[in-house]
Amino acid sequence: MIGAGRANFIPQLVSLSFWVQSLGPVKAHICAALLGAFSVFAFAPFHFIPAFIIAVTGLIWLLDGAYDQGLSWRSFFSRGWAFAFGFFLCGLHWVAFAFLVDPEKYAYLIFLPLLIGPAYLAIYWGLALAILRLVWSRSPARLLVFCVGLSLAEYIRGSLFGGFPWNLPGTIWVPGGAVSQLAALGGVYGLSVLTLLVGTLPAALISISTHKDLMRRLFLICLGCAALALSWTWGAHRLQAETRFLDQHVALMDAGPPQKEKWEMDPSLILVRYLDMLKVMDQSPSDIVIWPESAIPVMMLQEPNALDAINAYLGERVLILGTLRRERKARPADGALGTERLVQSILTDYDYFNSLILMDKSSGRSGPHALYDKHRLVPFGELAAVDIIPFGENLSAFLPPVIQQATSAGFVPGIGPKVLEYQDRVPRFLALICYEAIYPNVPRDPKGGPRPDWMINISNDASFGRGLGPAQHYAQNRYRAIETGLPLARVASRGRTALIDGLGRETAIGSPRPQDANGWVSSMVRAKIPKPLAATFYFEYGNLLFFSALFMLSLLAFFMQYSYKTN
Repeated sequence: MIGAGRANFIPQLVSLSFWVQSLGPVKAHICAALLGAFSVFAFAPFHFIPAFIIAVTGLIWLLDGAYDQGLSWRSFFSRGWAFAFGFFLCGLHWVAFAFLVDPEKYAYLIFLPLLIGPAYLAIYWGLALAILRLVWSRSPARLLVFCVGLSLAEYIRGSLFGGFPWNLPGTIWVPGGAVSQLAALGGVYGLSVLTLLVGTLPAALISISTHKDLMRRLFLICLGCAALALSWTWGAHRLQAETRFLDQHVALMDAGPPQKEKWEMDPSLILVRYLDMLKVMDQSPSDIVIWPESAIPVMMLQEPNALDAINAYLGERVLILGTLRRERKARPADGALGTERLVQSILTDYDYFNSLILMDKSSGRSGPHALYDKHRLVPFGELAAVDIIPFGENLSAFLPPVIQQATSAGFVPGIGPKVLEYQDRVPRFLALICYEAIYPNVPRDPKGGPRPDWMINISNDASFGRGLGPAQHYAQNRYRAIETGLPLARVASRGRTALIDGLGRETAIGSPRPQDANGWVSSMVRAKIPKPLAATFYFEYGNLLFFSALFMLSLLAFFMQYSYKTN
């Protein structure tokens, strides 16, 4: 009976593929959106890899159906767009939670993350598949073309107009696992090529029973399986190395105040929580203490009383924390800015920054010993609408009023990635604030000289609940450690606080305490800093392997297609 069930499995899948390919336009688009939504289960916190493989296979069958029915590039675009819309809607729905922290003010803008955002991001997949319609065929080469086209689309999505490389296909693998180690060679974009290739394998397998081109399909299946097996084997061998540590300890602390009340309560209440943590945690004079992004809801550099209180409890330790700060701006000359910006300049004399500062007990008098300003700002959260939209400075007068009012003037971006240090007390580190740590290229382009010894990421995940958003953010941050070989210390308000080694493995985790009666969820941990690994291939050469893989797959697709037509 079991053998008979297995024997019937392939024919049943063949029948399913025929059914999907025969769907009419309306049902095909609904199916595409549902498949895209289902693929979210392949990403953190689930990492259910079959979900991605099933979804990609279904999408290929839908495209095959459009091709067999003689439909144009428009159908390829709309089916790809529907798939991606379902994916981004379900994968990024948590962004809407930020608009519900203060619903009286921002709930009417919830359509931005729930409709406009997914609709825009889905365009990249739609356009890629519309272009692929020009070379689509029933040849097995179409699977390689699919892999190359969507890999490029994801690279463009992560780069164009500032980019948004969230939930790239390569991040479905558990960071710190064997397959994830391929990111040390090709980055997460290179890993995405392998992931998309693996996702196409069932489409090749099922077609074996329905098409004469058996050998070419078997070749593709062997190619994908071999690439996956080699990646796993290499990664597993790499993970046999034990984590080595510096002698220095770092203390990660998050008081975890509820986000809605944080900016309305007396800041001294939050400060007292952090001071209590400084008092109760084991310490040595060489410790480095890290607090999250905007830890205290004040501009710390303009609050001498708060600095004095911190210095009294800090002792000989060094503190790194996130804070808002401002600088008096130089008045621009008439005509130097557009009308919108000239009005903003008249209304305020200051530029505002989201910053990371390094201080010790003398900083109340001398100021911070190191400073970094966030340079990758969150669209519609920290970055003004006119800065987000291409040519927004010129087009701002034509934007819908609701878009113009989505943010205030916003923050000013910093000059770029920066390596900081403080004498011999703090090893050289790359500072990353929240959203910046999702960009694979940022840790490769720091200002400040030689390669850092580690990375510090401070974040505020409090606005996004405790579900998909913080889990996805944390997983992507761990990939930055794998790509660079640099350990990562991460402190996230009401998110995951942990130390990560250069292989993406957790070496210490700040386990959140149960939420208290006032809604606070605090977390802290003290541990040694992992040692950096040797510079990875990706750190040295960037996306070289990614583009090389695309070139080789493109050549292979060309020759397979050519041989298919001549047979």
